[in-house]
Amino acid sequence: MSLIELVWTITPALILSAIAFPSFNLLYMMDEVLSPTLTIKVVGHQWYWSYEYSDFITESGDSIDFDSYMIPDSDLELGQFRLLDVDNKLVIPVDCHIRLIVTGADVIHSFAVPSLGLKLDCVPGRLNQVSFLAERTGIFYGQCSEICGV
Repeated sequence: MSLIELVWTITPALILSAIAFPSFNLLYMMDEVLSPTLTIKVVGHQWYWSYEYSDFITESGDSIDFDSYMIPDSDLELGQFRLLDVDNKLVIPVDCHIRLIVTGADVIHSFAVPSLGLKLDCVPGRLNQVSFLAERTGIFYGQCSEICGV
């Protein structure tokens, strides 16, 4: 009886070890060790986003930060897109490694820019990050992919 217990205890442990070591190797190989050219902090609020370029400092010693609100339907001009165009756009350079650090201020948000292949959860009290490279110029529309409250 004890031999069978020994076998059904050791066999799964060996199988898990055989799976674990290649997985750890894969995780190690996937780790990004690039130092980004630009770091942008993104904070999701109900119905708007805040951005902070922490790598750049103004003459007064503060970092560059701004809020970005959707343009109301009544203020849209010809050629602007409803629920996509904003008053202050996030500007990023081309061919530079960029790191986004995202969080939420009040509720869970989801920062998404589909044409850049980005989608990150913004959870209050937690930081989430992604690195990317914008390889072409253009206007890329982002949106929140969550229901942001009431």
